Amino acid sequence: MSQRKWLTLLISLSVLSILVLASFAFQLRDTTRQVEAIHGQRLDSYDDIEDIMYFNIERANAIRGLLAYEDRRFLESYYSMSQQAEELKTSIANDPSTPSSLLDLLHRDGIWERGADQVLVLYEGGDIEAATDLAETMTDQRQTILEDLRALKKMQYDDIRKQLIATENQIDVLMQALTSIAILLTAAIIVILFLIFKTRKKNRPQ
Repeated sequence: MSQRKWLTLLISLSVLSILVLASFAFQLRDTTRQVEAIHGQRLDSYDDIEDIMYFNIERANAIRGLLAYEDRRFLESYYSMSQQAEELKTSIANDPSTPSSLLDLLHRDGIWERGADQVLVLYEGGDIEAATDLAETMTDQRQTILEDLRALKKMQYDDIRKQLIATENQIDVLMQALTSIAILLTAAIIVILFLIFKTRKKNRPQ
């Protein structure tokens, strides 16, 4: 084969190498973005569940403290936590990526909140006994919601872990393929350069 043909083959192989490497680089970048998306969206939802659990526990404690000690500071704590919880729940409900299971728990939490408001109405009206009785009937409902939130939190964690493992495996496959192709292309270029050098030496006048 003539030197010109070897040069043409070398240029073609070099261009092919650049295209292949660029293609894998774009795929690797997209996969990396998938990991970032998982961390962003899923972990945000995970944090929201943590916050809801915190507000629920604190509000339940405020009601118990109010009824046990008749200290209005517990009432102020309840209203403060309720306002923060409502802002968070509104944000979650307006997020199209929120799972339906979390929305269902928010709906049930709203039912508990209406019961809690009724407890406060009875308390403000001076009927401490009725308020205490109603609060006691709501204990199991509150506990069930908290247990469901914990279960949802674990499910979210497991889902994040599975997706991250799958994405990391995809990155490993891409890196292995990219390394193998780079080695093969480099070897082919070296062989072609050797053949070009050999052809040039052969064609050199004695």
